[in-house]
Amino acid sequence: MSLEVSIPPLGESVSEGTIARWLKRDGDTVKADEPLFELETDKATMEIPAPAAGRLEIVEREGATVRVGTVVARIAEAGTVAVSSSSAAGSISTPAPMSARRWAPAKSRVTSAQTAFKRRTISPGRSAAGTPA
Repeated sequence: MSLEVSIPPLGESVSEGTIARWLKRDGDTVKADEPLFELETDKATMEIPAPAAGRLEIVEREGATVRVGTVVARIAEAGTVAVSSSSAAGSISTPAPMSARRWAPAKSRVTSAQTAFKRRTISPGRSAAGTPA
């Protein structure tokens, strides 16, 4: 069984983004909440985390422009039956089933300069200080 990794809702006015860089490779084993890729939008760049642990299968490549809801990767469960390497007898352990969970994108990295810029919106006919020009 595999879990689909899709582009999460990005805000009211943002409907698509570009996969800037994959932080993991196809076939890598990933942990839950580990960053998978960087998604660039016209407003911010954010890291999208793995919703679960398992083996990564990349569907969309770097540079692809993807819409909200697009499946960009799949994560195959990390073996429903795993052989314990610490046991000389080779006993088999079965991991607990994954619960269905909803994940949210990682926080975007907005600098204090970007925040200050947003606060000082300049209206036509006004200076940055807010006085008539």
